[in-house]
Amino acid sequence: MEAVRSAGLIKVYRGKEVVEALKGVNISVRKGELFTLLGPNGAGKTTFLRIISTQLLPTKGEAYVLGYDVLNEPKEVRKRIAVVPQDAVTYGMYTPWEYAYYFALLRGMSKADAKDAAERALKTVGIWELKNRTCLTLSGGEKKRAIIAAALSSDAEVLMLDEPTSGLDAVARRRVWSALREMVNKGKTVLLTTHMMEEAEMISDRLAIINKGLVIAEGDVSEVKRLVKERYRVVVWGQFNKLSEYGNVTRIGDRCIVYIDSEDVSLELLRACLGRGLKAEISTVTLEDVFVRLVGGIEGEGS
Repeated sequence: MEAVRSAGLIKVYRGKEVVEALKGVNISVRKGELFTLLGPNGAGKTTFLRIISTQLLPTKGEAYVLGYDVLNEPKEVRKRIAVVPQDAVTYGMYTPWEYAYYFALLRGMSKADAKDAAERALKTVGIWELKNRTCLTLSGGEKKRAIIAAALSSDAEVLMLDEPTSGLDAVARRRVWSALREMVNKGKTVLLTTHMMEEAEMISDRLAIINKGLVIAEGDVSEVKRLVKERYRVVVWGQFNKLSEYGNVTRIGDRCIVYIDSEDVSLELLRACLGRGLKAEISTVTLEDVFVRLVGGIEGEGS
């Protein structure tokens, strides 16, 4: 059974302007995987997550969580999910322990199980030592981790997180990544949104790139990377004429990225740069490179 499925999902906001946030989105998330919705700000990621989590009605289309219709069976859906909204805020006088413990109790756990679940969740996200401090005294990143810990303590079958690591430092972000992968290893399903390429590349089993309300790519990271023909990139610092003879060139200020489909040609360019005393680095194409190519970015051809 699919954990999450949408069919022809459309959402239109009508105000002073008509905004079509989702334009017939079809997405399938398998049970026991971490699926990422990757896209720029305003792409429709949050709208999709709010519909799937029964917080927002679609204009048209269908959506299901573990086989339950989000429109006709919202109570059944809510029993099986835990959600971390992008704009979630903490109550100042609550502590991280209270968030995790009471959230577990509300999910129907016994007091003993709730205590165990809260302790595991707080330790997993790295704020166990802060468990009894009021959220009023915590930093923004610590508050975010307290909210994530509450969701983790729920033992929900499907976790839905909207930009969960936004605003976290590198260490805290990796703690959250590890926690989410641990949940997947336990058989849970995780659906998250992000605009961070490294996050999507590091933790996703599969992902979908969404832009302007449309899914423009879907698959595992390697499958999405194969949507562009180039396999290698050479970053060149400084002036080097005729870079376009080697491949497609993107200029970023005083440096260029040359996208090349042949390893031999990439090495040839690297040697040519070093021979001219220029700094150059070679690597495989990243998910960010593919994303920019698919979504559209500022590109300038080198000469």
